[in-house]
Amino acid sequence: MARNFDNFPTYDPIIKDNVYLSNVWSDFMATFVESLQGYLTQNGIFVPRLTIAERDIIQDPQNGQMIYVSDTNELQIWKNGSWTLIV
Repeated sequence: MARNFDNFPTYDPIIKDNVYLSNVWSDFMATFVESLQGYLTQNGIFVPRLTIAERDIIQDPQNGQMIYVSDTNELQIWKNGSWTLIV
């Protein structure tokens, strides 16, 4: 059966909670790319940059979790129940 490439089929948009499905995919990819901040690159590692207020709302930090506090220009690590400056 020959295909007619001049007349592509059209589809009704899939909408959930007033969001087009294509927008959901786009938002997911944008969030995914932003989340790559903690991964190795050719030039080193990107540590998540947070303000003190953003740091303080982390609900369950894990021992060894590292952040860069932009308010104080410090690297900090969660160690034994508190944020500790990395010297």
